[in-house]
Amino acid sequence: QADTAAGGRMRLETVKIRHAHMYCGLGGGAKGMNRGRAQVGNLQAQFECIGGIDVDAAAVRDFERLSGVPGTVMDLMDREQYVDFHGHQPPTDWREAVPADILRAYGYRHPHILFLSAPCKGFSGLLSAAKSQSRKYQSLNALTLRGIWLALEAFKDDPIELIVFENVPRIATRGRWLLDQIIGLLRAYGYATAETTHDCGELGGL
Repeated sequence: QADTAAGGRMRLETVKIRHAHMYCGLGGGAKGMNRGRAQVGNLQAQFECIGGIDVDAAAVRDFERLSGVPGTVMDLMDREQYVDFHGHQPPTDWREAVPADILRAYGYRHPHILFLSAPCKGFSGLLSAAKSQSRKYQSLNALTLRGIWLALEAFKDDPIELIVFENVPRIATRGRWLLDQIIGLLRAYGYATAETTHDCGELGGL
């Protein structure tokens, strides 16, 4: 799309930037990105959400309402993680998610941005250090690594340009071992990485 202003001013070209969400929750991240605006020279960005994945059906319904696009209810745990977290075997109709499921959830479209807001309970300061070491919460923590691996494998032939992984501050200490694995995995797939901290009270006025 192009727009020419009166008087011969700069002609703007609109470029669509597609974003997808994993552990999408109720869709706050997707709504925020949809409202994003960017302009560099004569290029302006229009953000388009192409889907979200979460294990919670109620959260996915909220995601669909806030993002305006369909979401997918999907359990991203492997079998061992499922058993460790729930304390029993999964139902007979349950199966482990594979990279093809990620492609299907996003309508076989390529996202330019992937936003992951993985479960943070095991890293939160609201949980005691002793409890965070239990098999239940270690399996939940490890889900963060599995989700990123699924996404990297799904789009390995056409890598996502930007992957944004959000979590609580204590992942940098309590989850250091896991964060190092995530960074190593991203680098193995050819990504440059940056580990940063942000105060949402300052950024969003929360």
